[in-house]
Amino acid sequence: MTVSRILAALVCWLVAGFGGAALAGAPAPDTRQGDFVHVCKGGANNTLACTVATQDVDCPGGQCIVLALSNAIRGTLTIVAHDSVTDWANGGATNRALTLMLEVKSPDGVKQMLAATYQNLASPTDPPRAQGNVVVIPIDESALQNLAPAIDGLRFAQPEATLAHQLQTLFGSTGTPVIIAVDRKAQSADHTGDGLATVLRFKVKIQFLEAA
Repeated sequence: MTVSRILAALVCWLVAGFGGAALAGAPAPDTRQGDFVHVCKGGANNTLACTVATQDVDCPGGQCIVLALSNAIRGTLTIVAHDSVTDWANGGATNRALTLMLEVKSPDGVKQMLAATYQNLASPTDPPRAQGNVVVIPIDESALQNLAPAIDGLRFAQPEATLAHQLQTLFGSTGTPVIIAVDRKAQSADHTGDGLATVLRFKVKIQFLEAA
């Protein structure tokens, strides 16, 4: 697997997460959660399969929770949106781009950093876009700044298959890696009013789940 494919997969995963952050036309975390197996915790049907919608019937005296195949993996996600990408040598600032970096530690304690820059290559002066079934608005600095107070919407976002396979190999799991939690105390730098990039940085927890 090439580094470029891994980074491209990272972009697909994290850009998809914007849809859960209250941006129009994409699934919310509760909807995404339904993509994974749930089991009863406690009660007469402890460990048996269930669904959240029928929790009271499926799990009398218990709770219906997502089935975790691993402990949580802590990481840091940094998202950088720039509406005026500049040619350092020649000037000019008309293109737009989105840069993402995910930092995690592998089981052997080695820090892993996966980063990629996303751009509308056909029209680089336009904001980057994802497919319409993921995010229906351009992903520019304003969109990133709007995400800052709503990062909880990234819960249950999962990666594209290439990155998923890389994480499965790295952590020795066959489950689907999913963002299960975010630290709402995000660091944010709003530069929508000047020529610098807008930055959002926050902690995440990733866990391997079993697809429904």
